[in-house]
Amino acid sequence: NLESISSELPSYKSDNYLVFINGVFQQILSQTSNDSIIIDSLKHSLDLHSSLITPHLENLSNAEDPFMNFNTALFQDGVFIYLPKNTNPSKPIQIINIEYNDSKKNHFVISPLILVLIDEGSYINLEEYCLGSESSSNLINTTTRFVLSKSSKLNYSRFQNYSQNTNNINNTLAILEQNSTFNSFYLDFGGHIVRNNLNVELLGEESTANLLGLYLPNTNQHVDNQVIVDHKSPYSYSDQTYKGILNGNAQSVFHGSIIVREKSIKVDAAQEDKNLLLSSEAEAYTKPAFWIYCDDVMCKHGAACGQIDEESLFYLTSRGISSTVAKQLLVRGFVGDVLGRIESDTNNKNYIEKQIEKRLDNWL
Repeated sequence: NLESISSELPSYKSDNYLVFINGVFQQILSQTSNDSIIIDSLKHSLDLHSSLITPHLENLSNAEDPFMNFNTALFQDGVFIYLPKNTNPSKPIQIINIEYNDSKKNHFVISPLILVLIDEGSYINLEEYCLGSESSSNLINTTTRFVLSKSSKLNYSRFQNYSQNTNNINNTLAILEQNSTFNSFYLDFGGHIVRNNLNVELLGEESTANLLGLYLPNTNQHVDNQVIVDHKSPYSYSDQTYKGILNGNAQSVFHGSIIVREKSIKVDAAQEDKNLLLSSEAEAYTKPAFWIYCDDVMCKHGAACGQIDEESLFYLTSRGISSTVAKQLLVRGFVGDVLGRIESDTNNKNYIEKQIEKRLDNWL
C-alpha cells in the first residue's frame, strides 16, 4: 500500500519536491518554495512557459529512439525545472515517482517526461526517487532531457526500486555547453526488465561528464545500461564507472560507448564496468565500444567479472572474522569507491548507503 511505499522514502524533505503517483502530479503532496527558479509539473508549465519548453519537446519528438517517440506522444505529465542565470539553490530539488496498483490485474503504461534547463553559471542538486508497490505490474517509459548552459553544473542522482513485476525504460539525454559539468549516479534495485539509455553530448570545450552507476539485481531481474558519451568538442572530459552486484539468476548488461569527433583534440575519456557475482547462476555482460576520429586523445576502458575472492575471504576469516562479516566487508569495499565519488547532498548519500546496506544484509 501507499503507506509502506512512503516508509521507503527519505525521512528528510527538501524545500522543493514534486510527487507523482502513476505519472500524475500530486500538488497537495508537493511543495515548492523558491521564487527565483521554476519548479512545476510539465503539464502546468506548458501553459505558462511554452516558449522555453516547446523547442525541446519538438527536438525529442524527432528522436530516432522509438520509446522516446512513444513517450513524447503519450506523456500524461512530468517535471519542468528552469534555473535562470547565476542561480544556486542551497538545498536539493527532489522528484518522487510512485507506482501504485491495488491489484495485479490492473496494468498501466506510465510515461513521465522530465525537462531541466540550467542557465549560465547556475548549479543544482537534483534527486529522483522511483518506488513501487509489490502488486504493481506496469510499463514505465521515462524520458529525461538535461540542458546545461555555459559554466553550469548539475549533480543528478536516481534511485530506482520499482516493483519486480514492472518493466522500466529510462531514456536520458544530457547536453553540455562550454565549461559545464554533469555528475550523474544511477542506483537500480527494482524492476523486472530495466533499461537505462544515457546519452551525453559534450558540445563545449572544458565540459565534463562524470557518470556513476550501481545495480543490484536479484532473481529474475535484468538490468541493462546503455551509455553513449559523444565528445563533439576538444578539451572535454568524461568518466564512466559502473559496478554491479548480482544475486540469484539475475542478469546485467553494460554497453558503454565513447565517440570522439573529428578535430576534438585533447579529449580525455575513461570507462569501467565491474561485476561481482554472488551466485553461480548470475550472468553479467560487458561490451565497451570506441569510435575515435581524431588523434591526440586519451581513451581507456576496463572490465572485470567474478565472484568473491576466496583468498581475501580466507585472510579475513583466519583473523577471527566470521565468514558472513568477511563477505559483507568485501562486498561493501567493492562498492565503496563509487559511493565515495557521488556528488550529492549529504542526506541523500546517507539514504543511498542505508538502502544498499539493507539490501546486502538480506543477501549475505
